[in-house]
Amino acid sequence: MRTLAKRLFDGARMTDEEYRANLNGINIFFGAVLGFVLAGTETLETAGFTLVLVLCSAIVISILYISSSERRLVYFLYTAVGIACLPQVVTLIGPAGTTLPPKLIPTLAVWTAMTAFVEFAPRARPEDIATPRP
Repeated sequence: MRTLAKRLFDGARMTDEEYRANLNGINIFFGAVLGFVLAGTETLETAGFTLVLVLCSAIVISILYISSSERRLVYFLYTAVGIACLPQVVTLIGPAGTTLPPKLIPTLAVWTAMTAFVEFAPRARPEDIATPRP
């Protein structure tokens, strides 16, 4: 992942402000998209609806951990596995008739990928940023 990001940025490094702006933008955007994607789940029985909410919130929290934890790679892998297993988990433990919205898995997967890309992209160290001359 670092090699791809390094090639794409060609030596350019994100400042802390750019990094925070990227993550804030991604999280705001995908938070809104997730709201649209979950439309229709209110027709599920209460137990199924609750299960979908709990599982989705756990995935969203783990996406946020990718950029908040010192164990970024571990949370990235955990999140990817969680997203991949989400349909099977719902089938195994959900009440009959519990289904995931068709666009949920791609939404969570792209959110995870975008977060990981920003997280693993080269960043400037504070000492690398020249202070402007007065």
